[in-house]
Amino acid sequence: MTGAGIIYQCPWCKGSIDRGKDYWRCQGCGHAFEVRRGVPILDIGVKQKAEHQPLWAKSPSSGSITVDDPDKFLDEVEQKGWRVALGNLWGASSTALMRTVAANRVAWKYLLDINNSWKALDIGAGTGGVACQLAKECSVVALEKSWCDAAFMHLRAQQENLPSFQAIVADATSLPFEPNQFDLATMVGALEWVPFGWPEKPPREMQLQALREVCRILKPGGSFFLGIENGLYFGYFLGLPEVHTNIQFISLMDKKQAEILSQDLRGRPYLELTHSKDEYIELFKEAGFDEIQPFWLYPDYAFIHYIIPLDRPNIIKYFIAEHLDPRDTEPSLYRFYRFLDPSVVSNHIQFFGFLAQRPKGK
Repeated sequence: MTGAGIIYQCPWCKGSIDRGKDYWRCQGCGHAFEVRRGVPILDIGVKQKAEHQPLWAKSPSSGSITVDDPDKFLDEVEQKGWRVALGNLWGASSTALMRTVAANRVAWKYLLDINNSWKALDIGAGTGGVACQLAKECSVVALEKSWCDAAFMHLRAQQENLPSFQAIVADATSLPFEPNQFDLATMVGALEWVPFGWPEKPPREMQLQALREVCRILKPGGSFFLGIENGLYFGYFLGLPEVHTNIQFISLMDKKQAEILSQDLRGRPYLELTHSKDEYIELFKEAGFDEIQPFWLYPDYAFIHYIIPLDRPNIIKYFIAEHLDPRDTEPSLYRFYRFLDPSVVSNHIQFFGFLAQRPKGK
């Protein structure tokens, strides 16, 4: 299976790539990229030490596969089917498994007019909760840092009969594609983890580099959807731990102070940056995007029930008055939402969705 019509390039020298069964080889620098169990490994990032692995690499709730013997697990996927294998790993009713099949994981697709001529790239694709659903509607390349996750998606796509699907291992900061190819790119719960491939570099710089790469590979007028947490979420002001670090107040602090706190408490840098709504919009602009639309994804970006445009105060008011359920919301947060001005609420919700466009004339 291949992402139909996608032209790859070397992530090191940007040369053309010859694709073989066991290796892909750059025509320019001669670099050989292994193809392991059907998945080309085009990654150039830094492999993290075990003690520096982000939370998503350790927690089953993240939806990332962590096993001692990846080949043994993948053999089970081949023999028993991907759902059975994941159910045995995580539990048949686990949140992580539900994320791989939830139809509302891609509810944001109705903001777009996707058709079968489109080419889509899902960055940080995990076990295929977004990518495999999109592949029922268009050609998809699913990009992952984890070879095990990518190989799992390769098998899942085979078992779901998704012919226009390619799983690859690559780094978001050096996408192995020639420019101007994709109609759509997505990153859902992934941008905050990009800096882990480059722990010695400023994390915002690496996030910006990833967004610039996304803009480069999109066609003029192509769309990008980002799902991500808000660094200024109301709950963090009330003392809830920041979800990526499990540290109270860290995303509310000055970045230098947050770095000191992270080193003191964890002995490691603060890489998993999240931002405010305005800071995300500024990142998009710096990366070259325009027509940036912010949304409130409720209750979260994995199981989307509502998509509320944050530039429409009356719609925010209506949603809070008619659809925000106090039984599903911490009481203090519910009172905040009910009584604060929508412009304030829009800056402090938990989960953002952003839809941005590469300028049509560029």
